[in-house]
Amino acid sequence: MSAPDATRLYPDAYGPNAGLIRGDPQVVFLRSLVQSPLTSVGEYSYYADPVDPTGFERHNVLFHYGPDRLVIGKFCALARGVRFIMGAANHRRAGVSTFPFPMFGGDWLEHMPLFAERDFPGDTVVGNDVWLGYEATVMPGVRIGDGAIIAAKSVVTSDVPAYAVAGGNPARVIRYRFEPDEIERLVRLAWWNWPIDVVSKHVAEIMSGGVAELEAVARKHGLEEDPQ
Repeated sequence: MSAPDATRLYPDAYGPNAGLIRGDPQVVFLRSLVQSPLTSVGEYSYYADPVDPTGFERHNVLFHYGPDRLVIGKFCALARGVRFIMGAANHRRAGVSTFPFPMFGGDWLEHMPLFAERDFPGDTVVGNDVWLGYEATVMPGVRIGDGAIIAAKSVVTSDVPAYAVAGGNPARVIRYRFEPDEIERLVRLAWWNWPIDVVSKHVAEIMSGGVAELEAVARKHGLEEDPQ
């Protein structure tokens, strides 16, 4: 099954944004747009922006010079203004000053090895089926678990567990969407790795069912174990 177009994402859209959705889509699937070898995005993950949704890599992934990578899973929903601050943004913190002298050349350039020693916290990883709210900011090296929700305008400075709802500056876990045993079962089910025809056939269970319903779907199609 091919990916739905932006019009089909919002078939009953109305109001001031309806024209954008139908005629000049504000929603784009990111996988085919990513150009940096340091970024990977899973299938069906999208970015919504009425101004320039195709400019996600230019405007929303900042200081992405490596060596750290940005990894976004499948079926993620990224609202307008979501930004990822990557590791190259860090300044050296081991000495008295954090000022990046070598960046400005001249005699200061000889100290570039010192600047290169600044901290790189590792890859930034967003799991599957994650919803990042309006203007949320994700800092370098953060890992956000499957099924998590990040509230609008949050600043995520530390890892967020699977199926947690987090918000604030810095973001803190507000609550969990399911009980601990249910979260474990959902992560093991990994519905986002099911064949897309199975996903499409069981959208109702995925959107409104519980863990038991998804387990029944998995058994029906021989998908009890994560196929990845």
